[in-house]
Amino acid sequence: MDGFSQSEIRQIAEFVRKIAKASNVDAVISEAFITLKDIAKIDRVRIVYSPSPSKWTEWKADKHGIEVRPHDEWPSPEKKSVTVPFDPENGHCGFISTDHKGNKVRPALEIIAPEVWSALLLQSALARVQRAALSETELVRANLRARDEERRHIARELHDDLGQSLVSLKLTLKYAEDLARPRLRMPAVAKELAAAREDVGVMLDKIRDLSHTLYPRVLDSLGLVPAMRELAHQAARHSRVAVECTTRGKPRRLGKDIDIALYRCCQEAISNAIRHAEASDVVIRIEFARNEVRVAVEDNGKGFDPRNLYDSNSRMMSSGFWTIRQRMADIGAAFRVSTAEGRGTAIEMIVPYSSRKVHDRRKNKTTSRG
Repeated sequence: MDGFSQSEIRQIAEFVRKIAKASNVDAVISEAFITLKDIAKIDRVRIVYSPSPSKWTEWKADKHGIEVRPHDEWPSPEKKSVTVPFDPENGHCGFISTDHKGNKVRPALEIIAPEVWSALLLQSALARVQRAALSETELVRANLRARDEERRHIARELHDDLGQSLVSLKLTLKYAEDLARPRLRMPAVAKELAAAREDVGVMLDKIRDLSHTLYPRVLDSLGLVPAMRELAHQAARHSRVAVECTTRGKPRRLGKDIDIALYRCCQEAISNAIRHAEASDVVIRIEFARNEVRVAVEDNGKGFDPRNLYDSNSRMMSSGFWTIRQRMADIGAAFRVSTAEGRGTAIEMIVPYSSRKVHDRRKNKTTSRG
């Protein structure tokens, strides 16, 4: 770095450090302009960069600020400017230039240009990763919603169509039984009809349970708290685990999508406690606080080492917990797991009341884009 003072060299090193950690592209351009202004007295800089094929972005920075302009065609350097390309073998990938003259101008541009290019490449890579992550998240959300809607449809079909058919069959069998019982030598027939009616009743109960498991209609008609209490009742009835639901605060309407997300997460947490935790007691706690609703599912099971939740790449391995986390992320809620070996597990979900508005805006945006 011949021709630069020690303070200028330190400033260049600080510039490299800052743009490597820059939060966005504008910060990179701003730092480049400030550094060039200080070390080479440059008062106007033009930077052109191609973030994708056949697309270029042009920044013009001066004492008045930064102007940004997209281009579909190559914005060539000005003829009388001092220009340093990012890649000498491919001038169309971008450059940095100025119309300022001076002994330090070209050396300064030659030092700054490759650092700016590296920072812009890093910003482009980060943007692609973020877009990919966002697309994956939106796909997961869409799949969860589609699955919930399909469950709702199947539950309705089971309850309304097959359920009503079995009710009709049960009544028909009762009518045939009543006709057969008083007649001579017909008690055996009446007994068989009664047994068939009981079998139909058992089938009807199973269909109702399955319909409720697929989608609890009480969630639509009465809301979250009655649905959670019914969930606790059904879970206790079909297992040897004591399941209860407690509430605090005045219940508030959260919206259908938030209700179903919380319900499904509690359903998953209770299923984990019954199937894997060897728990004897499970408690659902619902608290309607001032700004948020807090829902927790706590069990007295064997617990586990929380480090086992993640693999070496910090990805959540448990499909149940992963689904809960995705559902909570979808509605803008927080999710936390507290556990230790031999000390049970507590799954806590915190949903700000403002999440409903945010979720509705996000859902409308996704719908309009689709």
